Amino acid sequence: MTIDEKALKTTYNLVNLSMVSSSTQISTRTSAVAKNLDASSSSSSGQETIVVLTAASKAASKLISIAEIAKRDFVAKGEEIFQYNALSSKMLEMPRKLGENDAEESDDAFEGMGAKEEDGMVKRKVPVLTIYLATTSVKELKAAYGEQT
Repeated sequence: MTIDEKALKTTYNLVNLSMVSSSTQISTRTSAVAKNLDASSSSSSGQETIVVLTAASKAASKLISIAEIAKRDFVAKGEEIFQYNALSSKMLEMPRKLGENDAEESDDAFEGMGAKEEDGMVKRKVPVLTIYLATTSVKELKAAYGEQT
């Protein structure tokens, strides 16, 4: 089950922090999470803030580290934090990698049935991990993904 983020935006202040690559600094993202979730920096509209951390599969381990460090910092301050995890996928075009058997001089007797594209790009589904962090329980996210404190 996926959650409609547009519906969440009507009730909550969503702050998206995506990890485009694995070169993102952990300390930078951790401080951004803490700053956005801090009770003193609540949104001007009075809505509760939810930080949305998103990463593709290559940067997922770093994303988990950022979430765990941020949670540890909040627990050390005596504050409660709620975590919701979602796993999805997105379609990406990636450069085709030639394997051992994919030599340029392939047998003319066999013709591929659309498996090989002309421009050398191939479409792949890439797993995407999304972690929602909030200082209060969010019933919509709890129903969709379960809750971790």
